Order: sequence, then C-alpha cells, then structure tokens
Amino acid sequence: MRLKTYKKCLYYLMSSGTCMVFIGGCWFLYQLRQTSQILRTTVTTDILNLEQARTSYIYIDKPQYKDIFTFHEKENKYTTKEYTAVNHDIINAIASFNYNVTNIVTIITDIIAEKWKALNQKLAYRLLYVARFGDEHQCARAVKTLCSLNHLEDWHYQNMAQMLDARTAVALARTPNIDERFFLKPPYFHMEHKLHDVIQKVHDMLLHLNSLCDKLHPCLTQFLHKKFGDSFRDGLMFEHDLTSMGLVIPPTIIWNEELLQNCVQAIYHHSSLEQYSKDIVNAGGLQTLMYIYKIFRDNVDVCILLANILSNISLHIEYLDDFFKSGWIGILVAWSKNKDIRLSVPAGCALANLDIDTNKNAKYPRHVYLLHPLRRTEIVPKLDVIFLHGLLGGVFITWRQRDIQNCNINYEGFTATSNENSRLSTLISEYPQEFFKDLARDIQLRQWKKLAEYYEVVLDDCPVNMNYLAEGPFTCSGDDACMRNAERDRICRSQCWPKDWLPQDIPYLRILGINYDTNLSMWTPLCPIESLKSTISERSNEYLNKLLISDIGKRPIIWVCHSMGGLLVKRILVQEWKNGDKHDICKNTRGIVFYSTPHRGSHIAALTQTTQMLVWPSIEVQELRRESPNLLGLHNDFLEMLNDYPMEIVSFSETKSTLVTALKLSFQFVTPESADPGVGEFFEIPQDHLTICKPANRRSFLYQKLLSLIRRQVESRKETEDIKSSALINLSLPDRLLSSFAK
Repeated sequence: MRLKTYKKCLYYLMSSGTCMVFIGGCWFLYQLRQTSQILRTTVTTDILNLEQARTSYIYIDKPQYKDIFTFHEKENKYTTKEYTAVNHDIINAIASFNYNVTNIVTIITDIIAEKWKALNQKLAYRLLYVARFGDEHQCARAVKTLCSLNHLEDWHYQNMAQMLDARTAVALARTPNIDERFFLKPPYFHMEHKLHDVIQKVHDMLLHLNSLCDKLHPCLTQFLHKKFGDSFRDGLMFEHDLTSMGLVIPPTIIWNEELLQNCVQAIYHHSSLEQYSKDIVNAGGLQTLMYIYKIFRDNVDVCILLANILSNISLHIEYLDDFFKSGWIGILVAWSKNKDIRLSVPAGCALANLDIDTNKNAKYPRHVYLLHPLRRTEIVPKLDVIFLHGLLGGVFITWRQRDIQNCNINYEGFTATSNENSRLSTLISEYPQEFFKDLARDIQLRQWKKLAEYYEVVLDDCPVNMNYLAEGPFTCSGDDACMRNAERDRICRSQCWPKDWLPQDIPYLRILGINYDTNLSMWTPLCPIESLKSTISERSNEYLNKLLISDIGKRPIIWVCHSMGGLLVKRILVQEWKNGDKHDICKNTRGIVFYSTPHRGSHIAALTQTTQMLVWPSIEVQELRRESPNLLGLHNDFLEMLNDYPMEIVSFSETKSTLVTALKLSFQFVTPESADPGVGEFFEIPQDHLTICKPANRRSFLYQKLLSLIRRQVESRKETEDIKSSALINLSLPDRLLSSFAK
C-alpha cells in the first residue's frame, strides 16, 4: 500500500511539474510578444530608409565644437539639430543593443570554450595518471584516449612530458598519430660540441668496448689499430691535443666527418653481435650516439645506422630507462614517421622491442624487421607472412615495386584549317602537354568507372605457361579494389609492397622481413665471426632461433621467398621436421610461395677450376651449383616432409634473361626446370630474375596470386574460430540449464 501511495504522489508531482513548465513557457512567449510590440510602437521601422534618403548629421553638444559646422539654410538650423539628436540617440540605442547581444554571445562562447579546454586539460592529466598507475588494460585505453585529445597547449604537452615514465613514454610512442610534443628534447641537446671532441668520445667508447669483450671481436681490434693506431699515446692523447701544446705531429688521419661515419659503422657492426650489444650502454654509448646524431641529424644514411644500432640494443629491455633518460624515445618516434622505410622500419622495431606491455613474447633481433603492424593496434593478427630475399638481395631491395619506364606519349597538334581552328590551336599551345595527358587520363577514368562493372580485366604479368594444378585468379572485375587504386599506385610508388599493399587488403596479418648478408666471392672481406654462418644449414639454424624469438609458431605461417631464400625456408622446415617439430613450425605452415627458387641449382654457379681460382666463389655460390647433391638431398627431404605436413605450394619461374650491367651480358639465372619443385601450382612468368618478385602494381598476377592464398587461409581460420566458439557455447548450455534447474 505504501508503494502505491508513493507512486501516486510521484505521478501527481510529475503531472503538476509538467503543467507548470507548460504554463510558464506560454507566459514567457506572451511577455516576449508584448515587449516586441512595445518596441515597435516606440521605434519607427522605417528609420533606416529615412537615413538612406537624407544626409545624416551628428549633433555634438559641446561648446568647443560650436564653430565647426556651418549651415547653408539658417531657418532650418534648430530643426535639423533636434532631428539629428533624436536620430543619433536611436542609432546609438540600436547599435548598443546589437553590440550587447553580440558581446553576450561572444562571452558565452568564450566561457564554454574555456570550460571545454579546462575539462580537456583535467581529463588529460587524469588519463596520464591512469596510464602510469593503472593495470594493463586501463593503461592501454588511457594512452589511446590521451592521444586523441585536442585543445591542449604547448605548455600542457611539456608539463605532461616531464611527468612521463619510461613505460608510458613507449606506450605513447607506439600509438598511431602521436603528437611529438609529448616527448622532451634530449638533455643538454642545446650544447654544441666540436667535431674532434665527439671523435675523441667515440674513440674512448670503442676502446672501452674492446676491453669489455676482451678483444675477442677481431673486426673492432683491427679497426682501432687501422684508424687510431698512430693517433693516440696510450689511448689518452690525440693529435689535436699535442698540437695545442706546441708539439708538431705529422698528420696521419684527417679528423673529419668521414672518420666519424666509419666509427658509426664500426659501432653498428659491433652491436650486431648480440653478446656485445649490451656493452654499448655500459660504455655510455647512448649519450655518445646522441652527440653523433646532433652532427648528422640531416644525414639519412647515418641516421639509418643509428636506428639499427638502437634496434639491436633494444633487445635488452633492462635498458629501457636508459633509452628514456637519454631522450631517444622522441627521436625514434620522429624516425618512425619518416618516408624512407630504411629508417622508419628499424626505428619502429626498436620501439616494439621496448614496448613491454604489448610485446611480451615477441622481440625482433638484428635482420628481422617488423613490417606490419609498426604501431599498436586492436586487430589481433591471425597469420604470419614471412619474406626472405635471395643472393645479394635485401628487404628494402628485393620487395619493392617494379620500376616502369615512362612511355613517351606525343599529342599531335591541330591543323589550322579555319579561323576557329587557328584560335583553338593558339589556345592549346598555351598549355603544356602534361595538361592534356592528365585531361586524357581523367576522361579515361570517368568512362571506365561507368563501364567497369561490366568487364573482366586480365591481370598484368599473366603466366605464359603453367602446370595442370595451376589455378587463378587470372582476371579481376573492372570495379575491383585493385583497379580503383591503380592511379594511386602509379603515382605513389611503393618502396616495400608487402608493407604497403597487404595490410590494406588483409588487415589481420603480421608481416616480417628477413635480411641476411651474402657475397659472391671470398675476396670480399668478411667478419671472422660472421663467416662461420655462411652455409645454408648454418644460416637456417641462426634464423630459426631469431624467428623463435619473434614468436613464430604460435599462429599459421605463409613463407614468401625469392631465389636462395626458398632454399633457406626448405632447410628450416626440414630441420624442424627431423627434430619432431618441437616449435610447431611445420604444423602451422599453411603455404609457401617460391619466386624463381633454384631447387636443382643454377648453371651460372657452375665454374671451371681455372675460373674458381680467379673468382674464388663464396660458399653461397658454391652451394648453388646445378645438380648439387646437397640441393637434391634437401629437395627430396622437403618432398617427404610434405607427406606429413601438407601445405599449399605456389612457384613462379622466370622466362627472360637478366642483364648483368657490369659484364654487359644477359643470363637466365634459374631455368623453369630448376624452378619447378614438382609439387603444387607452377607458373612461368615473362620476367627476369630481378623483376619476378617485384609486381608492377596491385593488379599484377604475381601479387594477386599471393593475395588469394593469404585471404583463403585467413578466411578458413576465421571459420574455424567461429566453429570453435559455437561449440563452446553449445557445451556450456547444458551446464547453464543444470545450474538454473538446481536453483
């Protein structure tokens, strides 16, 4: 009964309140109408027209101005003054009213804007607090929201930058579209250092590194002896010091930027050995590298070396605070946005290694590049795509978009047959031919958009020959995404098509690129430590360990390899197969794409005994000999492994000879007989050995075939996950029914 009474009282209160609001609104509108009518009766509405029809005068009631004005009609003197005074008062009243209204609106708008900015500022500091002291999920959400805030002043960014800790700074650094004002400049960055002082600091650091590794790195010892052997006394005094003391020393080494660049290369080579990379921090290397950066901040090549050094050091997460305190986080953020992927990718890998929240199990050691995603993302990768290049290749060399020679299109001028034609010819001559090229292309695109959906377009780089297992796609519809993006791909050439194209077509990927050093001849100076890992078997062991550090084997894998890279992939899989597949590499491999891989060797590597004495071919070249027993044995093991772990195989073979510019001769490096593994789909493509792995555009058959393979694996995995989730739901239903029945 009491509840019903409360409900009735609440109903009566709401009804009476609604009536009062309605009656009050009507009364307010009535008062507003009455006020409007009073104003209209007091102020004439045609006063503005009257002002436009006659000359207006302003009456100034001050004695000092009484002699200023002269009037032609004396009889209307007082009448004009009185009218002008009334006119002036009315205009002032209207202007004052308009000014007050505008001023009130402006004041209200400013108050709202200030309140909104203050709210944003308070929210920013609150989010920063949550990002620093919240749990992992709260930290991720707070960092993402903090980066999306607007209306923050420079001093707010600087104040929050001083409040950051190392972990939060890295989290912000890996957030998309991060504002660089969140990061302070490196300490003492404004101080200038002379070149010879920086070289002296670098030399001291190299000596310290040599002592920390007990002189077990021959390359570093040799570099110090070659470059600084005659330039110091007991490692403490340099030529410029002796010269300042009045002692004359014959110059042996020129103290210039070239010497400093050589020192940077020596530091990079030393950091590439994982057991020695942490010594750089212990020797005060982060601050010394900052001195080098201040000198070469506009030199992209030196910045690339510095980014790779920092990427190698970032594997040791215990030095996260050292990175933060030395100011490298902000510089890595700026580098990660650089258009040159040789700089942006290693900088992104360094930040990924330092991100202890999202990359707990995955680290990217030297020569393992994370191509996608370089930033934090909420999309969970469902597939790993790994790219391996061939002999003398590289991630940023092998996998770039093919360079197409520009076709010279000539537009014929109009023949002047009449006055109108001559005028048109004169008008056309005033515009450059580029204008007509763009105009013709625009017209062509407009016409194509109208007709595209009714046509099928044959893909570029279509095969000239294939086996009976070969499938498409050989065409695409005219309104497909690859056709819509054709103009953009023509203008914006891709420096690395796996990084630029695949994430746009399939976002659920993690893309890795593998680099490894190769040589054609043993005459090339090699590092004694690195030369021990030059055979295919030794390299496969090395990169298997690096891929395991990168958390490979936890999700499905597709390998994409060019030339010798395919042999490395086969060796990795065969070794894992023989060892019982302890890391699930073979089990999770869904497919392999071979671009001109010499499964049976290459006749180019077959040299006569006299030629071998002159050329002294490297171990890599010797292993690529045609019908090599090692390669044939590896291939037979690979075919046996496919019986236990079936996977999709797609192979491409070159049909054109490759021009070797140094010799001015053309060779076909890999024949179709050697490129055909005898299993899976096989296609012969009208390209040479260098361009077969470089699609001309996104509608190239070389790219679309790989894309279809990846898309099929992602979709199948999605279907499997849906089936598992539905099965779990069905399994949990009886438990819920039993629990509800028990209740």
